[in-house]
Amino acid sequence: MFAVDVKSDSDGDGISDIDEAVVYRTDSQRVDTDTDGLNDGLEVTLHFTNPLLVDTDGDGFLDGVEVNNKSDPTDPDSVPDSSDLDGDGLSNISELNDYHTDQQRVDTDFDGLTDPEEVIDHFTDPTLVDTDGDSYWDGEEVDANSDPLDPSITPKKR
Repeated sequence: MFAVDVKSDSDGDGISDIDEAVVYRTDSQRVDTDTDGLNDGLEVTLHFTNPLLVDTDGDGFLDGVEVNNKSDPTDPDSVPDSSDLDGDGLSNISELNDYHTDQQRVDTDFDGLTDPEEVIDHFTDPTLVDTDGDSYWDGEEVDANSDPLDPSITPKKR
């Protein structure tokens, strides 16, 4: 027989691993199971949102975006009023029309570079994890001082 540490919180989100597995069905290895921008612990203890749904009230806005823009993520009639929903410095209009990025996520493609870092600093495609198609993520290449625009220049072997 083995002992279970009922207080263990592997991801540090404020919910024990046991409660994540049994009560909330969230991932004990991820602080934000649904990737909505809110820590699972804060979702269940402070905001009363569903840590398994990116948009608890179904109004089209991520729970994290609503909280950060002072609207209620549990009320579909309460919507954020902001010209930059994700707060990344790119206006909603430019994200929609110029870059085709997600207005509610700082890193549309989850490659480790924010959308502004991609379009302003590195000239990579913020909608592609791997702009040059060399099987290394853009963020990984930038971190390794490689070139995310040239498939012949890659980070040292993994």
